[in-house]
Amino acid sequence: MYRTALILMLAYSSSAIATQQLSDKPSLLTLEAAINNALTADHWQSGNHLQEQALRSNAIAAEQLPDPKVRMALANLPLDSLNFNQENMTQLQLGVSQQFPRGDSLKIKRQQIESLADKAPIQRQERRAQIKKNVSLNWLMLSQIQRQLSLLKRKRHIFQELVSISRANFRTGKARRFEVIDAELQVTRLKDRIIQLEKREAQQKAQLSQWLSVNTPVELPDEYKPVSLLNASGTADESQALTIHPQIQIFDQELKVKEKGIALADEAYKPSFKLDANYGYRDDMPSGMDRADFFSVAVTMDLPLFTDKRQDQRRNSAVKEREATVEKRLLKARELQSQLRVAEADLQGLDQQLEIYNKRYLYQLASKRKAALNAYASADARFNEVSMAAISELEAQLQKIALEHQHQMAITRINYFFAGVDPQIAEDVSQNLSAEVGQ
Repeated sequence: MYRTALILMLAYSSSAIATQQLSDKPSLLTLEAAINNALTADHWQSGNHLQEQALRSNAIAAEQLPDPKVRMALANLPLDSLNFNQENMTQLQLGVSQQFPRGDSLKIKRQQIESLADKAPIQRQERRAQIKKNVSLNWLMLSQIQRQLSLLKRKRHIFQELVSISRANFRTGKARRFEVIDAELQVTRLKDRIIQLEKREAQQKAQLSQWLSVNTPVELPDEYKPVSLLNASGTADESQALTIHPQIQIFDQELKVKEKGIALADEAYKPSFKLDANYGYRDDMPSGMDRADFFSVAVTMDLPLFTDKRQDQRRNSAVKEREATVEKRLLKARELQSQLRVAEADLQGLDQQLEIYNKRYLYQLASKRKAALNAYASADARFNEVSMAAISELEAQLQKIALEHQHQMAITRINYFFAGVDPQIAEDVSQNLSAEVGQ
């Protein structure tokens, strides 16, 4: 009975300890999780959303008429007696004036500011596209370094085996002293290379952490889901995809702002008005006879008669700004098109390189290394042949890891140009960000 109870207690304790160890183990940061974390933790988008709200508030204020002005005056008071009822001209005046701007300038000004505010969501979309690209590139580079580091540690035994074989051959007179030193030197170089990769790993983790929320563990899984092309089926037209790219859409929105600038300059040719209304109170005569009060209305008109030095020049300036924006948009479109072509050529070349490595290249190098090692063990080969075979195989394996990750990086760069059709980029997380900042 006691023995059974003891066994059950030990089993429960072991299960509890195993569960605790699993819970204490940090969760692995997948590529998808890193991207989502970075998109959520980005405070730039929150600041941009607040700037958009500020612009929309300014747009409402810009459409309102100027505040009316109130005027109070004591006019024509006689200085000899300071009596308010002595002179017929003495008045207590109360006036109100209101300025009316030119044409629809207030409405157009509001529309211009609203168009400026409409750039903000597109800027956030571009920001998310940049975050996804940069986080993916940093994550993939870190994964490459870690896989290369793991490979070097696994292959260290091969070079240690060479040291043992060279020492054994040296004791039997089949090898010379420098061969033993050379074998030991290869092990030292391997250790130095591991240290360099560990340093790069720490640096790459720091670079990746700048995009993530505070205290996010940067522990990557050994395997990851490959990045797929957004336009893998080829259904999306590249030129159309670039047309709706956030960088181009920002220029399109800027053109709307410039168009409103031209419309606002056109309103400067219209007159502005000012309406004045005044009431003048007069006291009764000293004899008791009533005096009539006064009321006056005046309209002041600003006539733009001489427009060649002011209105014409301002409109010409607004037109030139729009034309300059058109040229910048065309330049940016050509730049994106060229960058896409470069990325596609890079991907094509990496596909061809990986095809070589995935066939018999690595197998042939491994066979050569084993044959050279067996020959050297039986004193039928020189040490430098064995050393070169082992180093060539290791370098090829390291290169294959680099090519695989560069292939994924090339896909990531190409996907950036299809940000306009990427559902993950189109999702606006600004409201969530604002809520987080408010907390």
